[in-house]
Amino acid sequence: MADIVTLDEAKAWLRVLHDHEDALILLLVAAASEAVLETADGWDGTGEVPDRLKLACLARLAVAYDDRVNVSAGTGEDRLVQPFRVLAI
Repeated sequence: MADIVTLDEAKAWLRVLHDHEDALILLLVAAASEAVLETADGWDGTGEVPDRLKLACLARLAVAYDDRVNVSAGTGEDRLVQPFRVLAI
């Protein structure tokens, strides 16, 4: 599964200027991407990643980076991802 955001995008969002946490940030990007894509099951993964999904991933990433013991969704993530959800009845 491809990551939703790049390392450079993640570092810019987190305002990280150094390289010594790149491995950690890549791990967080992978985990946040997986979590967002599990929820956005209606997006087929083709073409450019929708901006809403990128922002949802960055929001989750910020929570995990700032509070290393918190892996919850970012604020507003559910509203960003909702248009890409498939709800089964």
